[in-house]
Amino acid sequence: MSSEIAKILGECVNKVILIKLKDKRLIRGSLQAFDQHMNLILHKTEDITDNETKNLDYIILRGDNIIAVYLPDK
Repeated sequence: MSSEIAKILGECVNKVILIKLKDKRLIRGSLQAFDQHMNLILHKTEDITDNETKNLDYIILRGDNIIAVYLPDK
């Protein structure tokens, strides 16, 4: 992961982000931590695929399953 991406993600810790996964699911949660492989730990997480909300609480997302990360407005 580039230092620029790490800096941007670092600014989003404890903020709600939206993640699009390879299997087309959308996950929304508060970013708690991340590593150089873009593995993410999210809290208060919800699967919001197909306009259905499913509570997932704490999850760890493996970086190679992530297609896109949508950051909060500044």
